[in-house]
Amino acid sequence: MTIRAPLRNWFGRRHLTATGIGLVAVMLVAWVAFEMTLNATILDTREQAQRRLALFERTLEAIIERFHYLPVAISQARETRMALTDPDDPAAVEAANGFLSKLNETAGAGEIFLMEDNGAVVAASNWWTLTSLVGTNYSFRPYFADAMRFGQAEYYAFGISTSVPGYFLSQRVDGPDGPLGVAVTKINLGEIEAAWWRSGELIGIVDLNDVVILSTRPDWRYRPLQTIPRSRVEAISSQLRYGENGVDNAGIITDRWFSRGAEFALLSGTNPETSGYFVLQELRLPKHGWELLSFTPLAPLYGVAWTAAAAAGLGAAALLLIVVLLVQRQRIVAQRLADHERLEQRVAERTEDLHIANEALREEIAERIRAEKAEREAQHGLVQAAKMASLGQALAGVAHEVSQPVAALTTHLASAKLIASRRDDADVTTILSTMDKVVDRLAALTGHLKTFARKETRVEMRADLATVIANALDLVDHKLRAFGVDVEYRRPGPLMVTGNPVHLEQVLINLIANAADAMEHSAVRVLSIGVARAATTVEIAVSDTGSGIPASELSNLFDPFYSTKQAGRGLGLGLSISYGLIRDIGGAITVDSRPGKGSTFTVRLPLAVQSTPIRETTA
Repeated sequence: MTIRAPLRNWFGRRHLTATGIGLVAVMLVAWVAFEMTLNATILDTREQAQRRLALFERTLEAIIERFHYLPVAISQARETRMALTDPDDPAAVEAANGFLSKLNETAGAGEIFLMEDNGAVVAASNWWTLTSLVGTNYSFRPYFADAMRFGQAEYYAFGISTSVPGYFLSQRVDGPDGPLGVAVTKINLGEIEAAWWRSGELIGIVDLNDVVILSTRPDWRYRPLQTIPRSRVEAISSQLRYGENGVDNAGIITDRWFSRGAEFALLSGTNPETSGYFVLQELRLPKHGWELLSFTPLAPLYGVAWTAAAAAGLGAAALLLIVVLLVQRQRIVAQRLADHERLEQRVAERTEDLHIANEALREEIAERIRAEKAEREAQHGLVQAAKMASLGQALAGVAHEVSQPVAALTTHLASAKLIASRRDDADVTTILSTMDKVVDRLAALTGHLKTFARKETRVEMRADLATVIANALDLVDHKLRAFGVDVEYRRPGPLMVTGNPVHLEQVLINLIANAADAMEHSAVRVLSIGVARAATTVEIAVSDTGSGIPASELSNLFDPFYSTKQAGRGLGLGLSISYGLIRDIGGAITVDSRPGKGSTFTVRLPLAVQSTPIRETTA
């Protein structure tokens, strides 16, 4: 009898119903946790992939931009024009071959070659090798026909003679009676593939034919994303764009679809690393007609979601069990109180102990929450610091790569000035002197990038504010002209302020460029720069007539990686860096914006010495 009574209590209809409701509640909590975690994980994966693709795009553009000057320089060279004017002259062809070989030794391109107006290669940087391009006719290549028609062209294709794919930059060589031919530079993009492979990412570039041309997976190269019709394959193969073998029409993606705010893809194959379900993120490169794709495995994301669901389910089950135990305990206590009134005092004491334990538990939970919050904030800070460190390394790499062609250009300008002085050509000497100043300015900027990338010691410097503003306007003049922006500015008298002139120019360039971007679609585009001096400080106000900034975004405007621009038009670092530079010299930046009417950024700087008062300023 003593055993049957508890069994009847536990297995009664009410208890079974309560148990079923509890199981449903636990499963519901686990399902909600699974869905929320999976959606959040997929969203985070998309954002990270988008940032990585943007970084890869900038790396690709930097490599291509490094060689953009070569076809133009070759088309203007004397050796080039002599070889194209008289291709049957062995001396002219030999001189052109030597010129291209030496130029390529300095530039480091894949190949450089000259094509006659009929498409035949008359001179090349690899003229002495077994895979020489001299004598080969490439008139069927689009980069030749487009350059002859439009003046210049860009094209990616598989090298027929060298069996090495590359990106071709072509420039038409014009003569007095019409086009003489085309100068071509081939860029080997194997460097960027190696960099992608070291990153461990599963990425690739798809051209306008939906065919993979660059990838971290060699077996993906020259395969379409999805199987394409045979008639289209034959049309593509006739261009010899992908070599003699053409396109391997074995689609990489079996199926692709949108779900949970992201795009997913099912990849075919037997390799576990490149088959299964993946999160697909793409970034369009309209300049080249390409798409940059990133594939992130979906299985680890589901693993994280299942772990969160299991933890939430166990937590809910534990909570329900605690509730059941508490209810059962209250019943036992009530029964004992009814049967044993003499134990009332002891029960009260135990209840008080339980209350104290609950308070201690609440305090512990609150402390735990505070500790977790502090840990998340610390992790966020570390992530931001890592981003800034990566950006510094990228800036140093860009400065290092740009400094080499700048040094080469300085050498060529010095040689040209010497030749001009010998020929006593004053006009050419003046032009070369102007170009020399521009090159010196470019060298100074690259030096500043290198300086910005390493730790600096604080050295107090002074700058003439009028010169700083003039230099900033000069550097951003091309953008203001492109957007049709009118500038209202009256140069003040001498004003010496505390700060590095290059840093101050960097801040003003960023503010002026942001103002131009804000007025890109405005009917009225007026940029106003006003200077006002106080007793010990001077204020610079940069105003625009753009669309303004919402009040809700003003508090985050100077945070790192925060931007109100469209995706792909900024990193969100300009205002953050400017804020830090001005703060380090004892100044401040403030912003006042009215939506629909424009914004005004005010930079307050400390005066270095007593300066001449400003008679008139323009706000």
